[in-house]
Amino acid sequence: MEEENLVSVEKAKSCFGRLGWALCAYAMVIVVLQLVAVAIGGVLLAMGVNVLENAWFLWAASFIPQYLVGVPLFLLILRKMPVVEQSQTKLGGGKFWALLLMCFPVMFIGNLVGTFLSGLLSGGTAQNGVEAMVSGGNPLILFTVVILAPLVEELVFRKQLLDRCAQYGEKTAMVFSALTFALFHMNLFQFFYAFGMGLIFAYVYLRTRRLRYPVLMHMIINFMGSVVPLWVVSNLDLDALSNLNPQNLDQEMLAAILPGLLIYLAYVVVQLVLVIAGLVIGIVMRKSLTLRPTPEELPREGRVKTVYANVGFILFVVVCVVVFSFNL
Repeated sequence: MEEENLVSVEKAKSCFGRLGWALCAYAMVIVVLQLVAVAIGGVLLAMGVNVLENAWFLWAASFIPQYLVGVPLFLLILRKMPVVEQSQTKLGGGKFWALLLMCFPVMFIGNLVGTFLSGLLSGGTAQNGVEAMVSGGNPLILFTVVILAPLVEELVFRKQLLDRCAQYGEKTAMVFSALTFALFHMNLFQFFYAFGMGLIFAYVYLRTRRLRYPVLMHMIINFMGSVVPLWVVSNLDLDALSNLNPQNLDQEMLAAILPGLLIYLAYVVVQLVLVIAGLVIGIVMRKSLTLRPTPEELPREGRVKTVYANVGFILFVVVCVVVFSFNL
């Protein structure tokens, strides 16, 4: 039995070591190519052409390195790694919506923690770059955030990782998937809620082995966090609100600002209802969301070292943390 455990641990070390290198290469090539794009933008600026404020250039610099270079490189490194095949099962509509609702309190609380810590560590100067990018309303960026990013991120951080490491323990695999997913966002604003939702998405994938469920959840969450707030804000007459004087409020001004304010109020109420509903469902379902034992489950002692103490993963963390610091 001890010999079998030793073999399992050695296999796990090899597996997580390879995954670590794949993640490291994925992150590094994206960061390097984005820096090259910024350098090109600087050269063009010196020549009198300012592309650094062009939304399309920023989109290309942000996403082309990831989707056209990073992902293919990541898949190439993992190509020959064995995949443990599992039977696919349906999630069921009721459980799908219940698990989706559980994402909202995770997103709400995680966002509060991330925003607070970002402000604390930066002295109040940190800005949420993703929020700023989405707020421009560029349709290509919105398409990327709502459709493309969920497809690619779930392929990478759920299917590719979990199919190769879940046999070493579902809890171990879920935490690994969620942690790498959160680190990959490379900013403190998103880290905590990305980790929490990564756990939920990983659980859904492990229970079903169908990528469409976490992808759809991810798309809905990103839609609710990007397109819906943009639409709500677009209905607010910000100029009228900034010049609002309660002493001079007349019917014409009230008619101009009231519809937008009602939409905003409805949005806030819906968000609070979703957060509370998610908390209640999480409490009610906590005992039914169980993890299953696996044939090659890693022993508790030395588990963290087996999974995370490899050069590839450590370098991946270093790259992400360095970018974290620049984003503060």
